[in-house]
Order: sequence, then structure tokens, then C-alpha cells
Amino acid sequence: MNDGFLGILRLASVALQNISFAILVGVLLSDRWLSRSTSRWQTSVSAHLLLTLRIASFTALVSSAFAFWIHCALMSESTLEEAGPAARAMLVETDFGHAWLAGAGFMLLVVILSLVQARRPIRFKPAIWLALAGVALARSHGGHPIDAGAFSLPVWVDWVHLLAISVWVGLVLVATYIVMPRICRAPAAERAGTAAFIQSLSDAATLALVAIFITGAYSGWRGVNAAEYLWTSTYGRVLMVKLALVGIAAALGGHNRFFEMPRLLTSLRETSTEFSARPLKRFAAVLHVESIVLAAVLVSAAVLVSSPLPGTT
Repeated sequence: MNDGFLGILRLASVALQNISFAILVGVLLSDRWLSRSTSRWQTSVSAHLLLTLRIASFTALVSSAFAFWIHCALMSESTLEEAGPAARAMLVETDFGHAWLAGAGFMLLVVILSLVQARRPIRFKPAIWLALAGVALARSHGGHPIDAGAFSLPVWVDWVHLLAISVWVGLVLVATYIVMPRICRAPAAERAGTAAFIQSLSDAATLALVAIFITGAYSGWRGVNAAEYLWTSTYGRVLMVKLALVGIAAALGGHNRFFEMPRLLTSLRETSTEFSARPLKRFAAVLHVESIVLAAVLVSAAVLVSSPLPGTT
């Protein structure tokens, strides 16, 4: 953690990679739900989602490569300009390098698949999903769980945790900044479809939160190992910050689901041509705050990955 400016750059790169990966997951799920109809409004939203897919996949690949290069420079105690030999050795001789290379290959595939399709509902979804699953598995093999062995239970639990938190964060980010601002402009005939999207968003986020709680409890206790490490180690303190942020985000999501969403769905399902934007604005405002908190969760996750486990230093 005491790596100076390069250490901060690495944390920023890992955090950007986390956010970009989550956005990719959110884009794919959102496009799947919105492509149930083929209206002009839906086509317009899908075009924005496809553009976001391209930008996020490229950003995830570049930020991952930058974080890896910085890691090699730090491990070899060299500058970024002199880290080439260390990077080659890392890729050829270490399991961490092999895992990173596999993840980068899968993400490159996502970039290619995002570029070879036209402006329409996203195609090649099964292939993109498999590639993202490969990216997540490679990342789990490059983190703390690999201490238990390749394809061990801790690795698979971490894999599920990464995918689940990406579902939650990605859906909130995509809904907040891409879909919700355009729901106000949706024609009356599309309101039922937007209501179905919001219901699907809430249901998926709830299921993801359950998976996050179960896998996070397992991985967190395995990493901390003893209660006193929660406040005596850097890893434990960062973990507590992450848990607090998750709790805040869950409370915001619960407020939207049980208080704001029923009124919003009722408004969207009205058959009259008049539409009250007030429930939508309230729902979107809470979602916006939740998106900021969840972005902070991914930043704290980046710090956790870079922090040594208690008792290992």
C-alpha cells in the first residue's frame, strides 16, 4: 500500500476497470430487457447502450493493461519506462501473469464483438457473456483466493461475488445515466415496457444483493480470519468501509423498491396520455445517489485487492 504515486495510479486503474466491467454487465442486461419491443424509442436507447458497450470494453481493457504494467514496475522496483523486462517475466513465469493474459484476451474479444455489429439491439450476447465470465474468473485467479489453489472453492465464490456486484452496480449506473433520462421521452405506447424494465432492474438487483451477502460473508471472514483484524489491519478497516457503503446502497435501493417504485409503476402503467414525471424524478434521484455510493464500493474493492491479507506481512 505504501507505493507512492504509482500505487495510487494502480488503484485508480483497478477501480476504473471494476466500474467499466460492471457497466458492461449492466448494458447487456438492460439491452436484453429493453429489446423485448422494437419501437423507435427502444432502438434509440439500444444505440446508446451499444456505444456504451464499446467504450466500457475498451476502457476495461486499457485500464487493466495499465494496472498490470504498474504492478510489474512496482514488483521490480523500476520505473514505468523500464518495466518491460519485468512484464515479460511476469507473463511468462507467473500464474498471476497467466491469469491476467487470459482475462485480457477475453476482454479483447468483447471489444471486437462490440465493434462488429450495427446500431441495433446488441447481438452476440451469449459470446459476450461467456467472455465476461472468463474475465471475471481470470481476475479471481489473480487475487487473494488463488492462495487456496486454482479453481478452488474460494476462487469460485469470489467469481460469483464479482459477477453479482457487477450486476447490481452495472444496472444502477446504466439505469441512472442512460435509461432513466430517456424514459421521460418515451411515447405512451412504450410506458408498459419501461415499467417492465424498472421491475426487472429491481428484481435483478435484489437477487444480486442476496448473492453478494452470501459470497461476501464467506470471502470476508476467510480474508480477515479473526475478529480483531477488522480494526487492527488495513484489509479489515477497508472491508468495514466497503460493508458500510454496501449497507447504505442497500438501504437506498430498498427505499426505491418499497416506497418509490410502486408509485412509479402505477404512473407508467396509466393508459391516459398525461404522464406525471414526479414519481420518475424521485425514483431517479435516489438511484443517482445509490450509483455514487456503489461507485465508491468498487473503489474500496480495488483497495482490498491491493491490500495484504492480515497476518501475511
